[in-house]
Amino acid sequence: MRRLLPLLTAALLLGLPAAASADSRLEAMFQDDPRILSSDAKVRNATLDEAKSLGVQRIRVTAFWNRFAPNAQGTEKPAGFDGSNPDAYEAGQWDVLDAVITGAKARGMTVNLNPSAPGPKWAGSAFIEDRLDQVTNPSPVEYAAFVAALGKRYSGTFTPAGGSAVLPRIDYWSIWNEPNQGAWLAPQWVGTGSSAVPAAPQRYRVLLAGAWSALELTGHTVKTDTILVGDTAPKGKSTVTSVASAMSPITFQKRLYCLDDRLQLLKGAAAKAQDCSENGDAAGFVAANPALFQMTGYAHHPYELGFKPDVAPEDPKENVTTANLGLLTDQLDRIMARYAVDRKPIPLYLTEYGYQTNPPDKLGVSLNEQAAYINEGEYIAWRNSRVRTLSQFLLVDDAPKPGTTGSAKWNSSFQTGLHYGPESGKEGKAKPALDAYRLAFFLPQRTVPTTRKLKLWGRVRPARSVTTVTLQLRGKTGSYKTFRRLKTNKYGFVNTTVRVRSSSRAARLTWKSGSKTFYSRGVSFKVRSK
Repeated sequence: MRRLLPLLTAALLLGLPAAASADSRLEAMFQDDPRILSSDAKVRNATLDEAKSLGVQRIRVTAFWNRFAPNAQGTEKPAGFDGSNPDAYEAGQWDVLDAVITGAKARGMTVNLNPSAPGPKWAGSAFIEDRLDQVTNPSPVEYAAFVAALGKRYSGTFTPAGGSAVLPRIDYWSIWNEPNQGAWLAPQWVGTGSSAVPAAPQRYRVLLAGAWSALELTGHTVKTDTILVGDTAPKGKSTVTSVASAMSPITFQKRLYCLDDRLQLLKGAAAKAQDCSENGDAAGFVAANPALFQMTGYAHHPYELGFKPDVAPEDPKENVTTANLGLLTDQLDRIMARYAVDRKPIPLYLTEYGYQTNPPDKLGVSLNEQAAYINEGEYIAWRNSRVRTLSQFLLVDDAPKPGTTGSAKWNSSFQTGLHYGPESGKEGKAKPALDAYRLAFFLPQRTVPTTRKLKLWGRVRPARSVTTVTLQLRGKTGSYKTFRRLKTNKYGFVNTTVRVRSSSRAARLTWKSGSKTFYSRGVSFKVRSK
C-alpha cells in the first residue's frame, strides 16, 4: 500500500483544469439494458449491430443480481446455495448475459460489467417499503459471492457446464449503480430531522470491499482490469428529507471516506455512526479499504437532463453535472492528500449520460436541443484531461412504466434514446441525435471575431484511424457548400481553426463511409463586422 508519502502538488489540490491534447482518446461507451439484456435474440443482436455501426467501443451492462439469484422474491435463501459458484445457479440463468458478452466481442466491442441491485429479497433486511425491499441493507457477504461468481465465469478460462467453448474474459468492472440513490441502495439515511446521519456510504463501503476482494480472488485486479468505484448519481441533498431520499454525490463521497464536511477525519461519535475509526486512524483506514485508494477510476453520471451541459446545477457545491466536473476531481485530490496517498490523479469515467426529450416527455428538451447538448457534453468531456470515457444512455427510449398515464407516462422512465420507443407513435424512428451521435460537431464560440477564425471540434465516432471529413458552410440563404477537407486524428477527432468568409452563417461536417455520406447537425454562427 502506498501511504504516508508526499502530498500532491498545489495544482492538483486546487483542481486546476487541464485541456486534453489533440490526440486524447475519449472512449465511446453505450448502455441500453432493456434491449441488450432482452431475451429476444433478434432485438439484442440488432442493438449490438447498430452500436457497432455507430462506432461504440464498449457496452455497459448491468448484471442485475436478482435476475440470477434463485428464489429472488422470497425471504429464504435456498438451502445449500453457494452464490460464489457459477454452476450453482439455475440452468439458463446466465444465457442472456453470456450472449451479450460473446456478441459484443464478436463485433469488436468490449463490456463494462456492473454487478448491482436489485438483489434477492433474502439477501436484504429491515425492509422500508415494498418498492425498496430488494435494495435495502443488501448483504455484503452475499453480494461478494455474486461478484465472485461473475469473476469466475468471465475469467477467460471458464467453460460452462455442458458447454464446449470458453467464455470471454471481462476486464472492466464498475461496482454497484448509483449508491447515493434510494432506488438503488436503501436506506440512504438513518434517523430524522437534524439528528439524521448518512447510512448509504457506510453500506456501500462494505459492499465495495467485498466486491474488491471477490474480484481479486478470481484473478481480476487493477494490474489486469479496470475497476471503477462510485457510479454515483449527479444530484441529491446534503440533508435528509426521507430515509430513501437521494444523497448528493459530494456528501456521499465525504462520508464514504470517513470525512466530515471540511474533509477532516471523522472522530468520536460521528465516526462511530459511519463505522469509521473513532480515533481517526488514517493509515488503518487506507490499509482496510484498498478499493477506495487503488481503484482505476471514479465513475459518475453527470446528467443534467433539462439544461445545457455548461449550466451549473442547482446547489453547485453538492451536485455534479458536466458543468462542474472539477468539483468532483478536486475533492478526490483533496481526499488522497488528506490520507497522504501518493498516486496519479484519479480519472473520471462518465458511465451514464443523456438528455430526456420532448416529445414524448413534455418535461424534456427539444429534439434539436438533445442533439446539440450531447455534442457539447462530449466536447466538455473531451477537453477535460481527467475524463476517460463518456457513455450514451439508451439507443431506444424506454417504454412507459405499466399503469402510468398523463405526464407520468413518460417522466417515469428514460426518454434519452437516439430513437423513439414504444407507445410514442413513432417507435423506431430516429431522432436528430442519432446523426449527431455518429458524427459529432460543436463550435466552442458562436460569435466569430473579425479575423474570421472559426474554432471547431468534431468526432467521427466510427473512425478507428485518421480519416477525412468535409467542412461545409452556408450563407444567410442557400444550401451548404463544400469549403475545406480536414483530417481527424487517429481517434476520429478534429479540433482546429479555419478562416471563414464574412458572409458565412452556419457550418456542418460530412463524412463518407463506403457509398454512404453522413452529416453532422448544422450549427449557426455570426462573424463580427469591423
